[in-house]
Amino acid sequence: MDKTFDVFNMALKLAPLFLGYKQQSQPSTILTEKDLALINLRNKDGAVIVVLGTRDTGKTELCYRLAEFLGKPTYAVSPEQKPHPDWIKRIDIENLDEMVMPHSTVILDDVPIYLSSKDYGEALNRALEKIIPMVRHERKWHMIFSSQNSAQADRYILDCDAAFLKPLGLLMGAVERPNIARIYKMMVDPEFDGKDDHYIQRHAFFLSRTFRGIIKVKKVD
Repeated sequence: MDKTFDVFNMALKLAPLFLGYKQQSQPSTILTEKDLALINLRNKDGAVIVVLGTRDTGKTELCYRLAEFLGKPTYAVSPEQKPHPDWIKRIDIENLDEMVMPHSTVILDDVPIYLSSKDYGEALNRALEKIIPMVRHERKWHMIFSSQNSAQADRYILDCDAAFLKPLGLLMGAVERPNIARIYKMMVDPEFDGKDDHYIQRHAFFLSRTFRGIIKVKKVD
């Protein structure tokens, strides 16, 4: 029997317990470290979240599921036109300041595409240097960065509150930052070795200060 389970779905149901709305008739529930870590991430005023993995591993779906779980107004920034769920608003990187209000979630998908474009790369770096130091307090944003690897990611992105890791490309480990390559070798790769594509798309390695391990990701409706 698969010991992993849909933690996101469970945490959504259990969140009211942490907000003081538990009903008398509701049975008591024992929360796992996974639940507590996810709910703690959700309850932060703001946070930086990193999603890493090669193509076709379900990163974008994971970003949407995270945004759905966080429960804030959500914006997506991408240099490519992509279909998003209707509750996600697409904006340009230059409009972050004027369009995104406090207590929002911002998804930056396919970070390397920004950096491979001179115009997007410069705009992204300027925005990150200005915004990320203020995400957790002044802006109260949850910022989710999705990338195929961390080698090109700005150092501010790597100062994250949580990471959701999927397998890297077969040859990408050689160009990864040494610390992240070590995390993959010791923790992430052993969990995915021998697993098929369906398993990889529906699971991620969750890394936070209080929990590290595999979680199951339910598809966004």
